[in-house]
Amino acid sequence: MAPLLGDMRIAYDLPERPQRYFRSRLLYPVKQNHDRKATLGIFEYRSHHVVEIEECQTQDLWLTELGRGVQGILRDMNIEGFHPNRRRGIAKAFWARLASGTGEVLAGLVTRPGEFPEGPAFAEALTKHAESLQVRGRSRQLVGVIHSISDREGDFLLGDRHMPLRGRDHIVDRRDDLTFRVSAGSFYQIHSGASSLLYQPALKMCGDVTGKTVVDGYGGVGAFGMRLAKAGAKEVLVVEDNAAACRDAEQNAIDNNLPQLKVQRESFTKAKLPTNPDLMIVDPPRSGLQRFGVDKVLASQPKRLIYVACAAEPMAKDLETLTNNGYELTAMRLCDLFPHTDHVELVARLDKR
Repeated sequence: MAPLLGDMRIAYDLPERPQRYFRSRLLYPVKQNHDRKATLGIFEYRSHHVVEIEECQTQDLWLTELGRGVQGILRDMNIEGFHPNRRRGIAKAFWARLASGTGEVLAGLVTRPGEFPEGPAFAEALTKHAESLQVRGRSRQLVGVIHSISDREGDFLLGDRHMPLRGRDHIVDRRDDLTFRVSAGSFYQIHSGASSLLYQPALKMCGDVTGKTVVDGYGGVGAFGMRLAKAGAKEVLVVEDNAAACRDAEQNAIDNNLPQLKVQRESFTKAKLPTNPDLMIVDPPRSGLQRFGVDKVLASQPKRLIYVACAAEPMAKDLETLTNNGYELTAMRLCDLFPHTDHVELVARLDKR
């Protein structure tokens, strides 16, 4: 960032104490051991060898205990881990997501395509296991169990399709006096303190949005858009191409009585954006806006742009293009949503010259 910053300093706040047990999402790959029994855990560094997890000081304690019990459930039911080379087994991963503001948990098993007749029995066993957990801290409630199907080859662990086996297909979180519905296929920040670490500082960088027109690009379930609508924006357009996230964002607007928030289901690079909106906020994937995303921003010409990124190098390339085409970098902030790693979230503010 140095060539872009000049004399500007990146703002940040140091935590008052070491951050622990903040991660609100679990994702454990499922592999086979030598006896073809399911083994769960985390991939060893630069390897596809699974290490079983007894303790994790970054992950919510209850989620860790939930994950530890799944290995026994899969073995008792003779559900094999998927072996991509031998084309054996079915289970690819176990996942769980916590709404830390309410304690609701949604969990699921990711499988390769095909029949999964053990699904209802797995859901029942997982529910009983969840009810038996006694972990200190806030209460936790498993509100739904999902069968997630991965249509992709190899060790890709996320599901492309999600079907409820038991209970709900979403969780409800409450943050900043807002209610967020989050479905299995929707993105949601995994740090339980994301509100104070990311959203509140980013909204300060937006400035007063009262009566303003706002575009929330890559908007997901409306995490930024809803907060900006609540802060007084006159019109908020959430642009998102994930169908589940769009449904969540539309329902969130209804549940929070925010009629000025509208959702456009379209990729950001193909969306119909208003010309000269007062504010645009973009939160692209790790690869950044790239050429077509930057071109879309420049075509819309927002008066102010807030760029949220989880990777510095792609962001720097995008910012270089933007600052060479009529925008000035006026502020930048580091938000450490990934403590104990070398990954950080960055928020930049650019104003039209």
